Amino acid sequence: MELFSELYNCYYQVVDHILKEASAHPISQKRIQAICGEIGFAESSFYILPKLFDGTWHLLSCDGTHYQSLAGEPQSLPLTLLQRSWLKSLLLEPRFCLFFTEEEQEALARYTEDAKVLWRPKDFHYFDQYADGDDYTSPTYRAHFQILLTAIQKRQYVHISYHSMKGHRIAHHYLPLKLEYSAKNDQFRLLAIPEYSHILQNINLKGIQTVTLLSRFLEEDFDFAAMIRKSYYHEPVRLLIKNQRNALERAMLHFANYEKKTKKIDENTWECLIYYNSSMETELLIEVLSFGPAIQVLGPASFLNQVKYRLSRQIKLFANSSYVTPS
Repeated sequence: MELFSELYNCYYQVVDHILKEASAHPISQKRIQAICGEIGFAESSFYILPKLFDGTWHLLSCDGTHYQSLAGEPQSLPLTLLQRSWLKSLLLEPRFCLFFTEEEQEALARYTEDAKVLWRPKDFHYFDQYADGDDYTSPTYRAHFQILLTAIQKRQYVHISYHSMKGHRIAHHYLPLKLEYSAKNDQFRLLAIPEYSHILQNINLKGIQTVTLLSRFLEEDFDFAAMIRKSYYHEPVRLLIKNQRNALERAMLHFANYEKKTKKIDENTWECLIYYNSSMETELLIEVLSFGPAIQVLGPASFLNQVKYRLSRQIKLFANSSYVTPS
């Protein structure tokens, strides 16, 4: 899908936002950098800004301190047939459809009816994923997901009744903040705050029995990102990425859901700091190990010790197995 990845991709969206703002009024270099961070990934500025500022792309003019667009009036571009094929393929994926109402799905189906399906869910086998994931086709599950999605968007309180990991039945009023997907568990979880509390809780959607919208909304300003940052460990995971076998690009995609900082050490080496908390630790550990020798863990000591323990355990299991090398 390299052809498709180069069309209207993340970098295109970043540059499009910059040009739209720069066509309305001159903008500073600091504002351009801010747009990169808001629309793109943490590493987007490494690839985009040099080409914008040195004139390689001839998209901006500079009067010394501010930049103006050379691209003219912003244009709205239609989807290509390839994009509609990609969209039609995604409509076959139950997780994708969770984010859309029945009416929206029908509208998308009509819009893509002339396109061919590129792949089907049965074409993929996830060998490193638990088999007891969420039932995304369940009408009850879909209804719960839609209610929570609405509540997050409107900052609306809900009443949730669910079974905890230990099997206890819990019912409470919550402010839903974010839905997260775990690829390892193939499950969605809700990040929410109980009423009259500031303690962030994780609730597996699979365990929810009932969820009901309440008539109350969060009126005051609330910095959810600051709350998440406050839960992080003091020291982030420090990774050294050797850009072999496209490891850097794979790592940036793989760790896209984490807050991170990346900087270039030399032509072939990058340092990546990943911020995490206890709820993310196990999954992050497994993801880091999946890269093998392409990634070196430098710290912190607690995370590095877990890496060493898991590797030593795997070596022992392999040594004690009945595997025989074919002659």
